[in-house]
Amino acid sequence: MRHSLLIFSVLALGLHSFSQPSHQRAIIRSIRVKRPSIVVRGANLSRVEVWAVPTGTGITPDEYALLGTANRRNAAGQNEVWVFPIPSGPLSATDIFAKGFNAEGKRVGTKSLPYQGASQIYHALWGDQPNNERPPRN
Repeated sequence: MRHSLLIFSVLALGLHSFSQPSHQRAIIRSIRVKRPSIVVRGANLSRVEVWAVPTGTGITPDEYALLGTANRRNAAGQNEVWVFPIPSGPLSATDIFAKGFNAEGKRVGTKSLPYQGASQIYHALWGDQPNNERPPRN
């Protein structure tokens, strides 16, 4: 009898974690440049931070720079749009990425812009071409 109660308790606790509907799970789906902003799409996020990885060798995560927090432009839910203004002056960065957080403040995901290296990032955010959506071809 004791074992039955223990098994039932374990199953009940395990099922509780699956009982949260998937439509309420926080997720970060994409990040892109749409001048004059960086646009992040996701679902059920409480906060979106935009970060830059500086140029140089041996850069560690402790040296990444928080650029700021994006603002949600529509209602919370399944199709959230978060917007962060592109900084006015060029940054020397090899990667720009967004971190999404759920209601409990836990990081639920990270997405990087599709540009590799300082040159591609510069051209996408500050270059002469209007609204780069894809990385330039080499």
